Amino acid sequence: MLNPGHAQLWWWTLPAELAQADAPTRSRWVWTKVRGVLARHADIDAPDLIIRRSANGKPEAPQLPLAFSLAHDDEVALLAVGAVLQLGVDVMSDRSFANPQRLARRLLTAPELALWLASPGAQQVQQLRARFCATEAVVKALDWRLWPALGGIHFVRQGRVARVPLKRAQLHLAGGRRGNASFALASDVELVEIAHFEGEV
Repeated sequence: MLNPGHAQLWWWTLPAELAQADAPTRSRWVWTKVRGVLARHADIDAPDLIIRRSANGKPEAPQLPLAFSLAHDDEVALLAVGAVLQLGVDVMSDRSFANPQRLARRLLTAPELALWLASPGAQQVQQLRARFCATEAVVKALDWRLWPALGGIHFVRQGRVARVPLKRAQLHLAGGRRGNASFALASDVELVEIAHFEGEV
C-alpha cells in the first residue's frame, strides 16, 4: 500500500506492430497491462477488477483504494497510481504539432506567448509539449473536458501549481522527461515521492 502523498508511474513501450494500429487496438493492449497493476494494488485478481467510466469518460476502479490515471500515445503508455484524492497524468512522445502557433495561442497567456514566440523553434516545441501535458494532466485529475479547459487553467509558481477558478481547484504539478517522452502529473496534494517502474511486456 502506498503512503499518503506517494505515487507510482508505470511505463510501457508499445510494441512496434501497434504503431500502425488504430486507437482502440492500442487501448486494448494497454488495458491488459494496466489491469494487472491496478488489481495488485486492490489485492484482487485482474478479471475481478471493475473498471467503469465517469460521465466525462474518466476510468474509475471502485475496488481500488487509490487514485489512478492512464495516458498513452503511439509509442508509450503511462499509468499513475497515487495515495491522493485527485490524480491525472499525461504523456507525449517526441513529435511535432500540426499547428503549434494555434495551439500556443490557446494554451499560453499573452506574456507567455510573447516569450514563446521569441524562443528557438526546437525549444518552442518542447515548451508546448510540456504545457499540453500539464494541461491534460490537470483536466484528467479534475475529470473535466480538455477543450473547455484551455485558457481556464492558470499555471503559477514556475508551473508547479495549477489554479482552476471555474472548478475552484488548485492542483500540484510534477513532470519531466523520460527517454523520448514528456510527462506531467497533477494531484490535489504535493507529492513527496514518485517512483518509476517498468511495466511488464
